[in-house]
Amino acid sequence: MIALAAATCILVQIAKITLFKKRRKQALTFLPFIVGSLLYAGYAALLHLSFKFVADNYVEVIEHGFSVGALSTVMYVWYEQFMRGKKSVSATEGVIATLIEGYVPDEQTESIAARIAQAIERDVTGDGAKKIADILCENHPEEVTEKDIKMLSRLIIETLAHISIN
Repeated sequence: MIALAAATCILVQIAKITLFKKRRKQALTFLPFIVGSLLYAGYAALLHLSFKFVADNYVEVIEHGFSVGALSTVMYVWYEQFMRGKKSVSATEGVIATLIEGYVPDEQTESIAARIAQAIERDVTGDGAKKIADILCENHPEEVTEKDIKMLSRLIIETLAHISIN
């Protein structure tokens, strides 16, 4: 799983530099999860020597692929913190900052990530996605739609859940 996540991280960074250089950053948010799912599907097909296994167990394959994407995101955050010297207060804030990049103004990314992390930490109702959406709605550029914000808030919750499980 770690090797797949590392490969996902490398492929996503190469894609950011080459294929998606002039695209909006919002389009890149889901890329680690898509690439992770595709790599895991290939791994599962190779391991079982059958694409039928992947088709029959597609939910499990997508779930594991999502975990690969989440781990890839964490690996990128670690890289940013330790190798490039970007400092986030916690790994959770780093993951959130990576995911919201492009959805909020660049100069506010880390402060909004900290607010979201605090809101999730304090949440006892189990409705963290709504709290995240509210925070993002206060700070998003005009080209970001409400639908984008709802999807991003769910993605943040799911990513943090997968990270704490694995």
